[in-house]
Amino acid sequence: MRKLFFCVLLSMSATSLYAQKTLFDTVFTLVKTKSVYAQQVNWDSLTPFVYQKMDVTKADSVAAVLEAFGPLMQALKDMHSSMSWKDKVNGNPDAWAFVDSKITPEMRDAANKGYSRLRTAMLPGGYGYISIPAAGIKPTEDMQAAIEKMSAIAQGISDSLCVLQTKSLKGLIIDLRLNGGGSSPALIGGLSPVLDNGLCFAFAKKNNDREEMRLKDGNLFYDTLQIIKLKKTCPLKKAVKVAVLISGYTTSAGEHAAIALKGSHRARFFGSPTRGQISGNETIFIRKDVTLSLSTAWAEDKAGRRYMVDVAPDVVVPDGADFEHLDNDKSVQAAIRWFTTGK
Repeated sequence: MRKLFFCVLLSMSATSLYAQKTLFDTVFTLVKTKSVYAQQVNWDSLTPFVYQKMDVTKADSVAAVLEAFGPLMQALKDMHSSMSWKDKVNGNPDAWAFVDSKITPEMRDAANKGYSRLRTAMLPGGYGYISIPAAGIKPTEDMQAAIEKMSAIAQGISDSLCVLQTKSLKGLIIDLRLNGGGSSPALIGGLSPVLDNGLCFAFAKKNNDREEMRLKDGNLFYDTLQIIKLKKTCPLKKAVKVAVLISGYTTSAGEHAAIALKGSHRARFFGSPTRGQISGNETIFIRKDVTLSLSTAWAEDKAGRRYMVDVAPDVVVPDGADFEHLDNDKSVQAAIRWFTTGK
């Protein structure tokens, strides 16, 4: 009986190891074939190293593989990708230190006080101000539901811009300093009143294929798919200059929104370089409860300029943010100075 019991345990262990290896083979192959960082490593030496990082003591194959995903991203120097299972998320263990180094205490304090929400203001002199928040959307395989959610977020941003335009704007300040990312189409679609029709943003894939976002009368198309459907919009008058505020807190989709605005001849950027989690990430469902957010593209503006590190300001304003008293905010002051003097 004891011999039979041992054989059953051995069989269960072998089954568990097989499941772990099968799952990790799937994850490993996706990273190797799709990641934009894949060419930065020697896969012959990396492969056995990463397989050793699987926690074979875990009965659940996902729990075992999750442990190995972090070292894999660390080897690729990928600060943006992650693997999620239930309420657990794992990625590059160096990512937090990287992120923490870019966010100043005043930006973190402002976010904690709730200034990262959507808000507008009219500043003295006829200058409009809008703060664009993150566009968080839960990953889903239901594309129609995702489009409806992204369109609702975009409509809210666009409507706020339209309200500002009921005033006689002499300049517009778009504040992305506290934008923590989310859905790139939702943010870019929401900014459509400020952007021209046609190509506004693109993702350059590992094989040099491009996935383009194009605007047409306030609606955003991702290649041939209409991904943002606005009920109404209000193109900004061409004479109005646009100041874009960015910081080390601006990340991911927030950086993509900044890149879309980089393509506008009317825009100038103020603040500090963005966080640098700038890759385009694809959500891949391994199974219903296991997803990869994988860096599979670089971001490009309408002129084809590729952004692989961060988005840099035209005018560096490293500190002096005051979200409560905007007329005392150093970046806002620099923007208004540009509006009034051209410098």
